[in-house]
Amino acid sequence: MDYIALSFTCANALTAELLMADLEGLPVESVTQEGLQVNAYVMEGDYHPWTLANFPLAASVGELTWTVSSIAHQNWNATWESNFPPLIMGTQVLVKAPFHTEVQAGDFDYVIHMVPKMAFGTGHHPTTYLMMEAVLEAAAEGSLQGVSLLDMGCGTGILAVLAVKAGAGNAVGIEIDPYAAENAQEITDINGVADRLQIYTGDAAMLQTVPGPYQHVMANINRNILLADLPHYAAVSASGARLDLSGFYQADVASLVECAKHCGYSLVQQASKDGWMRLTLVYQPHGLTSTQ
Repeated sequence: MDYIALSFTCANALTAELLMADLEGLPVESVTQEGLQVNAYVMEGDYHPWTLANFPLAASVGELTWTVSSIAHQNWNATWESNFPPLIMGTQVLVKAPFHTEVQAGDFDYVIHMVPKMAFGTGHHPTTYLMMEAVLEAAAEGSLQGVSLLDMGCGTGILAVLAVKAGAGNAVGIEIDPYAAENAQEITDINGVADRLQIYTGDAAMLQTVPGPYQHVMANINRNILLADLPHYAAVSASGARLDLSGFYQADVASLVECAKHCGYSLVQQASKDGWMRLTLVYQPHGLTSTQ
């Protein structure tokens, strides 16, 4: 699958911040930022030439220019693999590729071995990092032990792999991008968790095939998909199930919490990293007053 890369140059920090908000409403797969430079990546089939009208917030506060280029899937992978550093979370988690020889796996509680064929899902993006923290929190609380877990939009599958290594009884990962799903299956295999983690290619409709129930659901996707799919997550969740959401900004929190409330969820906590948010909620089916 080929990608379109848009490299933006922003007039000031506010322009860059508002550009991130504008991009949230577009079919962007991933965004990186370094100072006033913002790079956005879109699957070729989802891209149509964009104008300033597509970035109303950013354009209203400063000059915004950009270039557009195409990245072949093979080149994208090679570029990412050559630049992918190991991810280290204290002494708890190490995410490493075979070429990372500078770190010792024995120094960490959980080690995830990566075959970095996709640019999204190595743990370096703030949303993936936030979700990995959620897995570690659940493990520390003892609420992850033996549960059935669903990872929607699983990308390379490292969240589900971490969850299984940290105590989940079994897990299902669903990913719409077939390349990412293939990568997730390979990562599942090399980490030795294929007996407890199943990877599927598809969207929320796949939940008709793997309906749960799940005691823990994770979804690191964009706001619009989360709003559309929250009822589907509720439909496959056990009473008292934990739901962790990420992939959105502070401005999106109110609408997501309200939608979740209508689906039977109550907000427990929220966390943030580099402007990105994570919500942790608990599912209580309407009409029930206690966890069963």
